[in-house]
Amino acid sequence: MRLFLGEKVHYLPGARRVAGWLLFGLLAGCGGGGGGDDAAPVQISTDAITFSAAGPSADVPAAQTFTATFGDDVVQLSVIHSGDAIASTSSVLNGRSAQITVVPASPTSVGPGAFVGAVAVTGYTCADSTCSRMAAGSTATLPVSYQVSPVLLSVAPYVETAGVGDTVIVRGQGLRAFNISGVRFGDTAATTFTVNTAGTELSATHPALAAGSYVIHLDSTNHTGEIPSNVTLKVVDPVAYAATTLDHLPSTTAVRSLVYDFERQALITVSDAAGGSIARYQYANGAWSAPTQAASSFLDAALSADGTQLFAISQTNLAALDAVALTWGNSVAAPSLATNSFLKNIVVGYDNRALITTSLTTSGSTQGYIYDPPTGVIGLNGTGLNNATPTMSSSGAAAVVSQGDSTLTSDVPVYVYAAAGNALSASAVSLRQNAVAPAVNRSITRVVLNGTKVYDGSFALLGTLPDTTAAVVFKSDGTRAYAYDTAAAGILVYDTSVDRDEAAYAALGAATPLAADPGAGVRMIITPDNGTLFVAGAARILVQPTPAL
Repeated sequence: MRLFLGEKVHYLPGARRVAGWLLFGLLAGCGGGGGGDDAAPVQISTDAITFSAAGPSADVPAAQTFTATFGDDVVQLSVIHSGDAIASTSSVLNGRSAQITVVPASPTSVGPGAFVGAVAVTGYTCADSTCSRMAAGSTATLPVSYQVSPVLLSVAPYVETAGVGDTVIVRGQGLRAFNISGVRFGDTAATTFTVNTAGTELSATHPALAAGSYVIHLDSTNHTGEIPSNVTLKVVDPVAYAATTLDHLPSTTAVRSLVYDFERQALITVSDAAGGSIARYQYANGAWSAPTQAASSFLDAALSADGTQLFAISQTNLAALDAVALTWGNSVAAPSLATNSFLKNIVVGYDNRALITTSLTTSGSTQGYIYDPPTGVIGLNGTGLNNATPTMSSSGAAAVVSQGDSTLTSDVPVYVYAAAGNALSASAVSLRQNAVAPAVNRSITRVVLNGTKVYDGSFALLGTLPDTTAAVVFKSDGTRAYAYDTAAAGILVYDTSVDRDEAAYAALGAATPLAADPGAGVRMIITPDNGTLFVAGAARILVQPTPAL
């Protein structure tokens, strides 16, 4: 019995090198023996070999073995493989038969797609009594196919409102490796979808869906079987919160940020209580609970893209907390912090990477950071900004970043952060930010800067809001702006679907009064279903149904 090993051939997708190896390399020196099919005819035990992997990160499929049977005893064997599907072959020859094993390529090495290969088997017999010459028999070629499925990674937003159609972004790998003919949310087809050029993102519009969980499926005309998916869109019914007030943690004198957990109906605040605390208010059975809390000099926080964690920052560190229990997970220190600088704000994109801005105790520009949860690495983002304040769209696709401090005498650019490339780019607008954070709608077709200037998605100025605006948010489609106005002591509503040609917007009706004065330093957010405003200042938190105007 003899063991023969086939060549391990490497192939680069898009630039395949077809190669083969003849085990008995000096056959030409044996002379004669043309042999042909009569010398050593060969039969293969199978018509084809098929491999499949659920995605590029899947395990390498098990090797498969077939039998080659010859008409006469074979003394030498040639096994030649080609194509991206095959990593290597090996063979064991025993008289008139050979066991040939085919090892597929690693899914990681080839990536998603449909790949082919072939294994050519030729047996050689003795052409004379002394076996000084070899006779080549017939060659049998076995086709090999290999399907590595595309993979779906996440959907953002991962929670949607029941009864409302909208567009979500599905992240994945190899979305252009096969012909995607449709997208389904459970059994409900998307009304439209597009795949980006890189095959890493798919934008799909779902119709109105009932509350529930919907696995996202891709249909394909050239993928064998169902494309694997465990990415789920959650759809929840809107909640009609009654107007009420919530108490801050003791010793609170400033609210730093507000976060709403749409999936679990919870409000999260970051305040200066106990040097920097996170408080979580859970809504259940028609009432808000007393807050649970975590304290560690926190300055800001944002939910992870899948809602399972809360990324919270102090001046020097990022901590990943459980989004419900607020228990600690990983904690990572920011590297290379400039002298007198500190972490300031954090927002999270649909790829679950976080943009972290920085500030100085003095005036000046400092680089911010990008946090990558899978690796746990915080890295500098290469862009120096002055005391920057980001606001992320509810889709997680982009954030608007204003900057500047009170010592500046000239305007500085407003930036846009794109989650797709984790990159910051300057917009056409420059200003010096004030205490009112930027406001954006879900698709960033509307932007408010400094609480007064309303822009479209290209940063063309549409109109203005009163200087007495202390906080502002948009309805998700950008057609309404809701502003807390200190002069009106309530919520004013503006029709921002129209272009005022840079003139002032007029409020729609009278101000909606709040149940109490929120106090100074107001922060405000709106629920994704557009039904509720949360308004928080130094004195208290107010839950306010959105005015129906």
